[in-house]
Amino acid sequence: MTSVRAVNKDSNVQAVSTNADDKSEVPRTCGQKCLYFFKNVTVEPTVLMFFIGCTVASMSSANLGLEKACRVNLNFTDEICTAMIDQTLESQNQYEKEVQTLVARAMAWKSYFTSTIPCILGVFIGTWQDKTGHRKIFIIYPIVGQIIASLNHIINVFFLTQLNLEFLAFSEAIIDALSGGNCVLTLTVFAFISAITSEKDRTFRIGMVNLGVMLGLPIGTSLSGIVLRKLGYYGAYGISLTLHTINLMYSIFVLSDPQRTPENKKHDRKGVGHFFRTFFDLSNIKETFKTVFKNGPNRRRLRMCMLLMVVALLYGPTFGEMSVLYMSTRYRFNWDEVKYSLFQAYNFVTMVVGTVFSITVFSKCLQWHDSMLGIISTVSKIMGSFVYCFAPNPTIFFLAPMVEILHGSSMLALRSIFSKLVASNELGKIHSIIGITEYVMPLVYVPMYTQVYIRTMEFFPGAVFLLGATMTVPAVIVFMWLFVEHRRGLKKQHVENGTDVPLKET
Repeated sequence: MTSVRAVNKDSNVQAVSTNADDKSEVPRTCGQKCLYFFKNVTVEPTVLMFFIGCTVASMSSANLGLEKACRVNLNFTDEICTAMIDQTLESQNQYEKEVQTLVARAMAWKSYFTSTIPCILGVFIGTWQDKTGHRKIFIIYPIVGQIIASLNHIINVFFLTQLNLEFLAFSEAIIDALSGGNCVLTLTVFAFISAITSEKDRTFRIGMVNLGVMLGLPIGTSLSGIVLRKLGYYGAYGISLTLHTINLMYSIFVLSDPQRTPENKKHDRKGVGHFFRTFFDLSNIKETFKTVFKNGPNRRRLRMCMLLMVVALLYGPTFGEMSVLYMSTRYRFNWDEVKYSLFQAYNFVTMVVGTVFSITVFSKCLQWHDSMLGIISTVSKIMGSFVYCFAPNPTIFFLAPMVEILHGSSMLALRSIFSKLVASNELGKIHSIIGITEYVMPLVYVPMYTQVYIRTMEFFPGAVFLLGATMTVPAVIVFMWLFVEHRRGLKKQHVENGTDVPLKET
């Protein structure tokens, strides 16, 4: 425990290294780089355990909502509901349509809670972290929320036929919203890793944190259907609860805050009143948004605004598609939770492989600019969306993840570009803005996608994927513009220095 803490402190010291230090470093071999990474692991296990814990019970939560809608809200017979959950009824039957319509509507209004409140919290959290230097506390906070959420699900299972779908959805929404959920955790871990990492290594380290998300999702998702089938609701939520508890212990006793400045330490030991005054200071809102609209070199303000638009265009369709994907595969291909879990595991594994390839080959070896990673990933996403949309059978549907294998690197490219545009004392603010933009998107896209799905499920159930492809096109254009701007900047720099423009430059 002590040695790990010491390692974290060493990484903190390295985070403040200057560019001159970076240039004077002796080049490391691939093996040395891997050893260096594992010696300096910090928030990566936290992210991995958090997302496994969240997704290992995802199928249980989806089926629990369907079951409550069937048994309690619509009051169908036990035979009908059991057959529907087990997928022994005919595909596209009337009972399934009624249940899915009810659940889709509940998901739409639930998304307003789970998006709005974390976004409001994110504004204050990012600025407070930059003021005080304390980031660890807001890694712990959402983990505690997930522990409470697991207990809430166990209660809803115990009172399966007494508590209806609205109670389940509302309790889920309130707990996720007040604890910050994924929004608070992701904005904090990305600010944390940016604070302890030099600019030279930032794309790679952000990529590794992003990889923790991508590994957590397939591991949890692949297990979720099998765990539900073998252990039932209690087993799934029990495993989730255990993982979050272990994660809480790791975060409390192993993680250390990044190195704090004397200015940060002025806020220490000022009492609860000082905490609330600094945390809920309304000037925090102004300071957070000022980070985006501040003038700077290389048309900083314009780049910031365009990048935020890309965040919206990439995250929105992702949230929208995920909100209807399970129901879509049930309706189109008569899949049960196990088949869907296996597909999602395969889907996320291909994305992980593509992302690892991007950050190791394109970013680390070829040293391509982050905007080039964005172009490749968004084009890959558009191509995959067409396969999802028009797939006539499960075999073709399974080809889609291979077609869009590189699309997972787009968000790590965006976060890396953002972090390189701002100063070190603005990292919390900018990751808050990214988190806010990201989690406002379900307010728009989840209701939109659920409505499109409901209205097209009988004659064109793949329409939602075509919608996503259309909305990704502007993101490709923005990444192309960023790449052109990058090349112009390099040309100007090297003309001033009297040298040729290199082919490889980050």
